[in-house]
Amino acid sequence: MIGSSNTTLNQPYAATFESSSNKLYVADRENQRIMSYTFNNTVGTIVAGGNGFGTGANQLCFPQDIYFDSVSNSFIISNFLCHNIVRWRLGSLTWELIAGYTNGSSSSSSTGFWSPVGVTLDPMGNIYVADMENNRIQFFSSGQRNGRTIAGMTGMFGINSTLLYYPASIALDNQLNLYVSDRYNYRIQKFLRY
Repeated sequence: MIGSSNTTLNQPYAATFESSSNKLYVADRENQRIMSYTFNNTVGTIVAGGNGFGTGANQLCFPQDIYFDSVSNSFIISNFLCHNIVRWRLGSLTWELIAGYTNGSSSSSSTGFWSPVGVTLDPMGNIYVADMENNRIQFFSSGQRNGRTIAGMTGMFGINSTLLYYPASIALDNQLNLYVSDRYNYRIQKFLRY
């Protein structure tokens, strides 16, 4: 059932499990929030957002993907329609900007995004982002807001092995090779460790 109560979701897009607390976290996209659930409990708790759509530091803009960073006890959230990546620490009422712009502007620059979707971290705290409309994967060294394109080409889509066409989700293996769901090329691309 679609809804906005603590027992319903509206277009959940991503989930991550945090084993030390035994909690499941869900990006409840249309409700502009991140929900927390414990085993065998269908009543969730809002842990981020839930204050409507917007660019305010206590709001989210269609959270598309989440990554739980146990080192900082926080979520890394791809804030899809605000075109940024934010960190929301557990227990906090607001987010901190990691990459992109606070005003929600889209961009094809090295510091911005146009519809970021997938996000993940490596063990060194570096961030990888699938920047869908820019057809690229951006890499941000830990603590840096200036990214580098490590897969695809900014603003250019195509079918050869060096190009992407609306990359969506991303994952790293234990050797830090990157896997990209290349949405409109109908394939998964593997890129060797950057």
